[in-house]
Amino acid sequence: MVFRFIRPDSEIAWRNGEILKRFSKYKAIIDNTGIARYLIAKSIPVKFSPESSLEDLENVLRKKTEEFNEFLKEPVKELKSREVQEPCLLDLAKTIAIKYLDNCNFCERRCGINRNKEEKGFCLLTNKTYVSSAFLHMGEESVLVPSGTIFFQGCNFACVFCQNYDISQAWKGKRDISEISQEVNEKTLTRIADGLAKKGALNINYVGGDPIPNIHTIIGSLKYQSHNICQLWNSNFYCTRESLSLIINFMDFWLPDFKYGNNECAEKYSGVKNYYDVLTRNLKIIHDEGSGEIIIRHLVMPNHVECCSIPILEYIAAEIPKCVVNIMGQYRPEYHAYKYSEINRRPSSEEMLRVKAYAKDLGILYEPVS
Repeated sequence: MVFRFIRPDSEIAWRNGEILKRFSKYKAIIDNTGIARYLIAKSIPVKFSPESSLEDLENVLRKKTEEFNEFLKEPVKELKSREVQEPCLLDLAKTIAIKYLDNCNFCERRCGINRNKEEKGFCLLTNKTYVSSAFLHMGEESVLVPSGTIFFQGCNFACVFCQNYDISQAWKGKRDISEISQEVNEKTLTRIADGLAKKGALNINYVGGDPIPNIHTIIGSLKYQSHNICQLWNSNFYCTRESLSLIINFMDFWLPDFKYGNNECAEKYSGVKNYYDVLTRNLKIIHDEGSGEIIIRHLVMPNHVECCSIPILEYIAAEIPKCVVNIMGQYRPEYHAYKYSEINRRPSSEEMLRVKAYAKDLGILYEPVS
């Protein structure tokens, strides 16, 4: 028997009717009355040649995604009885991911370098994947704990206030990544995920740094994982349409950051362009076309209620209403934040209260997970 530690606020959250409704598929996987999407994907046969053009493979993926969405409508009993196919939908997605690395387009920086030939873009990763740590996390949102978190090295952001700068920023240009983390392949990553599942994790939580640069290895590991456990994507979500199409079928739960309510703040503090446009596009896709089970993390920043928090909440209420929002007050001026006087403090209690009051006025569900 697997022992699971459940926080008291988690039990309270699951008594909330809206939480049960919005996260019904996730709860079903926990209770083993539902089945993880990646396991269903294993049962979908796909005929393709790895030598086919990228365009042809993408066309096959689109058609098989439609087929996958039809399978999701079948009774769970029938889905659990389906046999694993060779090759399957996971094999196709992995093949496309490897091809994307020839001209890397995983994130919207679109570095276009050949990571398969040891070239490095902004994230400073070749086609190799590195994990800095993996453990049962008890500090995630109430309904997610205990969470089987896997922290990947590498990040496509350059946040001046980064709280994980030891993973994503501090080593750059100073140390080789292999000195501070473990290189993993598909099967190594599978062993890590399986170990977390056996310890009682409710989900396998891909985080970082950011998981985006490691999509190829993560998809590859799903081929070998076998536990009926929720797959959770915990990311800054600055991914391309192309890379999102590779993972949208396989993730049961989404935990995206939504930091900025405009492009200007994002470029100033995280060094990324067109942030708001990319985030709203991707969030709309997973809300309407993916599992739709989403907790958005919004980190309230000092002096950024008007320009960021309010536009974000208004977008969520209007366009992606099924989301639950974690309104986070954990911002603190880390890393290089001291260079920016306007964010060189914690958010005030007045700022936090105003954001939460506005979310409540808009009808946004936030209290069970904030």
